[in-house]
Amino acid sequence: MTTDELVEAYYTFAAEGETLIPFVREVLKGSYGPPERQPLLHFIDTIEAIIMGNIETRFDEGPGLEANPDAVREETERETNEARMLVLHTLPAERTP
Repeated sequence: MTTDELVEAYYTFAAEGETLIPFVREVLKGSYGPPERQPLLHFIDTIEAIIMGNIETRFDEGPGLEANPDAVREETERETNEARMLVLHTLPAERTP
């Protein structure tokens, strides 16, 4: 799948209340076709950028929100880093002879 296809599939998955890590596990299991390392890593980078942008917008527009924006950013970074490590561990880079 391409990055755009993964993003679209993730939005559908997330609409059911699921988060990034379970989605990545499903992709790695082949639920969305054969998993490919680079598109999946690019997808995670894309989702991280979207979420970080949404955090900025939400906290800029909604002063008085109870959550700490730094804590939300840290949790997002933790989750996306965990997703990257899962991909890197499951789909190691191909070695050229």
